[in-house]
Amino acid sequence: MSSVLEDKEAIRDLLTRYCLHIDAGRYEEWVGCFTSDGVFDSPILGRWQGADKLRQFTQRYREWTGAHQPRHCVMNVLIEVEGERASAECYLLMTHAAEGKTELVISGRYEDRIEKIDGQWLFKERKVLPDTRPAV
Repeated sequence: MSSVLEDKEAIRDLLTRYCLHIDAGRYEEWVGCFTSDGVFDSPILGRWQGADKLRQFTQRYREWTGAHQPRHCVMNVLIEVEGERASAECYLLMTHAAEGKTELVISGRYEDRIEKIDGQWLFKERKVLPDTRPAV
């Protein structure tokens, strides 16, 4: 049985893997950050539930980012662990870079419900709560 500190570190790794995978275009690994019925909920790009829908989301995401290089940056992470379930909240800054310029696309927060499945922490639900709604 892992300690709360070990669980929190594993959840921080999950938050990081999510960002690195989506930014690098490793979409199947990104989908693997969610439970089989996991939800990604964004007021910008919609609500997507389950592995098949999350894969469809990646196509929509590629269209939205276009030729830009996205970067998801998360900070001020707060994690609460209760047995095999956890909640997390953190700030989000997302940038797009292209043609030598980088611009801030989104500032906001993530709110997460996370579950430990077969020893691995995964998103049950990840909500994006932008400070502003950028143009799609």
